[in-house]
Amino acid sequence: MSSSSLIRPGLTTAILGQLPAIKLRLRKKVPLLTFREVRRARIPLYEAFASELYESGHVNGAFLMLQLIEFEHDHVPRTSQQTIEDRRLKNSKNLLNFLFKALREAESYKIAQNYEAEVEHLLMIARSFLDDSQKRWISRQFFLIVLDRCADCRLCELQIGALMRYHYGMFLVEEKKLDEAIEQLELARDLSAGQVWKLEKDQDFGSPLMINEIQHQLYLVYSKMCERFKKTDPDRYELYLRLSHKAAVESNLEHVACDSYLNFGDFLLDQGEYRDALECYKNSFKRAKSTYAEDKVCKTHIRMAAAYRRLNELTECNFMLNLVDKLSAKDHHTECYAEYQVLIGEIHFENGRLDEARQAFHRAREVYKVLKKEDRMVQACIFGALAHGETHFGLYANLVKKAEVRGLVSDNENLFKLLRFNVDNDPFWCDRKCSTMTSSQ
Repeated sequence: MSSSSLIRPGLTTAILGQLPAIKLRLRKKVPLLTFREVRRARIPLYEAFASELYESGHVNGAFLMLQLIEFEHDHVPRTSQQTIEDRRLKNSKNLLNFLFKALREAESYKIAQNYEAEVEHLLMIARSFLDDSQKRWISRQFFLIVLDRCADCRLCELQIGALMRYHYGMFLVEEKKLDEAIEQLELARDLSAGQVWKLEKDQDFGSPLMINEIQHQLYLVYSKMCERFKKTDPDRYELYLRLSHKAAVESNLEHVACDSYLNFGDFLLDQGEYRDALECYKNSFKRAKSTYAEDKVCKTHIRMAAAYRRLNELTECNFMLNLVDKLSAKDHHTECYAEYQVLIGEIHFENGRLDEARQAFHRAREVYKVLKKEDRMVQACIFGALAHGETHFGLYANLVKKAEVRGLVSDNENLFKLLRFNVDNDPFWCDRKCSTMTSSQ
């Protein structure tokens, strides 16, 4: 693409360098409108602005203006009501006045060979329409223009290049185009790494703040990708979980790292990596304490107790449980209290204290019900039912937690398996070989 053009290929016809070409293209739209449509009155308005831009030497801006009428013709519902048209005409004038001035200023920077200022100004135009859902297509158009101008002017490795990638990445996140968003945000991160950029008056952030914010956004996008693959692709789920955890730690945001260490510890615990899970919970606890997040402190103690229990370090497990009991004594209507009751219920059951186990599961169920945590409520209900005499409770409890990696415990398929197990005594947490061995026994 020519460095003299602001227009991406394919979006408009080639620039012919003649004013009649502009007028001809505008007037070709007129026959497409019915005789009664007062919308045809806007044709001269577009033509006036495009002509003025062209005649003042801003050829690229004039041709970009043509994109507006094409979009309007394809997407704006037709009407012959004068009041509606008057309102649209007023809105069009405001939009065109802004674009007229903004494009003229952008091209003035280009003529002066101040390419960095030109790109900054184009980026400003792109961001100006982000809050208007009906004009986000204009934002996308200008983001693409900025991408091309950065490449043409070799600005990609400068601070403006990183900023452009960051803002375009955030735009793609909002458009739910996560794969493209990750690509842009990772490029922004790589460009910002190791750089020392001065924080200017009108800039969003310098390099230290920029890299932290980019890592934070990558953590959020990677987490969304985890949700996408949670039920369908365990390998990609693990990949994005590890990426999200790495980004969270490198964001240098204590509350973000706290949540990530907790979630990653849960994953490691389910994988049987109890010692590594314990270290994650300890790291989460440190950050929860530094940010005075009492609920997170309580949750980390519960998870640490669970890890110590799996490691058969019962003294440390009991110590953590005593701490949780004191922390949760203030309020019995929190998620932390419910998690504590589930863990206590498991311990009671494994030690043969069935009545205490049922009571603990019942308390957990009631809290989850109030909190509208349906999947956790169903889990507590099932545990309570199994506490009435299920001899394979320990194996099944592990299964439920592992099943959460693939899908919520409230999924119909998992519930069906539960019912089938209770009726047929089919140990579906094992493979076929395990099932055969169990049957022979």
